Amino acid sequence: MKFLFPPGSLLYAMVGLVGVCVAALGAAAGFLVGSWWGTAPGFVVGGCLFLGSVRTTLTLCGAHAREVLHSTTEGNTEEKAAAQMVLRTATLYEAAVFPLTPGGVSAEERRTRRIAAYHFAAHDSLPRSVRVAAAAALEAIDEGLDAKHARAEIWALNWTVLECRLDRVHLHDDQTP
Repeated sequence: MKFLFPPGSLLYAMVGLVGVCVAALGAAAGFLVGSWWGTAPGFVVGGCLFLGSVRTTLTLCGAHAREVLHSTTEGNTEEKAAAQMVLRTATLYEAAVFPLTPGGVSAEERRTRRIAAYHFAAHDSLPRSVRVAAAAALEAIDEGLDAKHARAEIWALNWTVLECRLDRVHLHDDQTP
C-alpha cells in the first residue's frame, strides 16, 4: 500500500485526531452539564483524560521494553549461547547428511560438521534437556536413513533450545529453524 505521507506521520496525525475528538467529547459533555459555561472545562477535562491515557500507555510500553531488555541479559548467557551453537551445528550436520543436491557435500565436509556438532553437544555448560535432545537429533542424523525423522528431531532440539531462553521467540510450523 502506497501512502502520500510516511506511515509514522499518519500515526501521529491519527493520535492527534483522537485527542481532539476526546477533548470535543469532553466539551460536549460539559455543555450538557453546564450549558456554555461548561464547554471550556469539559474540553480541558477531555484533553487531560486523553493525555493521561497516552502517558499511561507510554509508561506501560517503557516498562515492557525494560522487562524484555532485562530478560535478555539475565540468566546464564554462556548456557544460552552454547545451546544455540548446538542447534546451529546440528542443523549444519543435518544439511551435510541430507544435502539438497546429491553429491553436494563431500565426505570430508560431512565428517567435519559431524565433529563440530558432537563437540558442541558435549559442552559442559549445556543444560541436561538440551544434551538429551541433541543426542537424539545427532543419533537420527547419524543413521542417515530417514530425513523426516532427522528433521523432527532437529525440531525437538529447536524447541528445547527455545525453552532454555527467557526471551523466547517461537518459529511457526511453516518456517525452518
